[in-house]
Amino acid sequence: MQTATIFKLNTIGFVATSISCYQGALRGMPWLGLAVFTLLMVIFLPFTDMKKERILLTVIVGVIGFLLDSILILFDIYSVNIGTRWLLPASLCPEWILALWLNFGFMLYIYWLILRRSYVVSGVIGIIFAFIIYGNAHWNGLLVLHRPALVSILIIAVIWAGLIPVLTMFSIKFFSRKVNHATQTK
Repeated sequence: MQTATIFKLNTIGFVATSISCYQGALRGMPWLGLAVFTLLMVIFLPFTDMKKERILLTVIVGVIGFLLDSILILFDIYSVNIGTRWLLPASLCPEWILALWLNFGFMLYIYWLILRRSYVVSGVIGIIFAFIIYGNAHWNGLLVLHRPALVSILIIAVIWAGLIPVLTMFSIKFFSRKVNHATQTK
């Protein structure tokens, strides 16, 4: 399959998984994002050259995101609407946010080439997505931002401004070997 086609299809899968996370949580099915994410992996993993690396990075990002959001909940930066939980207790990151992190980790295989161009740009992208993700979740009643809401979202945005470049660095370590090898053999 053409690289451009794979990029477009992965992007559609990324958006569909993200939407399923929010819509599932809104409609009392907080497991829906994890289910759609699993389907996304089943569909796209066969077209991945570096399967082991892609899965490992997905797990690493998922664990980092899970711990980060659990810490944000612990420090009362935000709380999650109890109706948007499935199995995990209120003190931990909910399943639908975990699915968002896993989805992002899985898509770093596709997006790292864009993010690696500038760590400043990837930090700005982190800020923008922090506002979009947490602002949207707050606005839809999936979570409540504490302090004044603006202070909470600014704390999250600053964390994301540093985290997204770090995750980009992980992606470079995982995937640049394949790209460098491919460009040397041409």
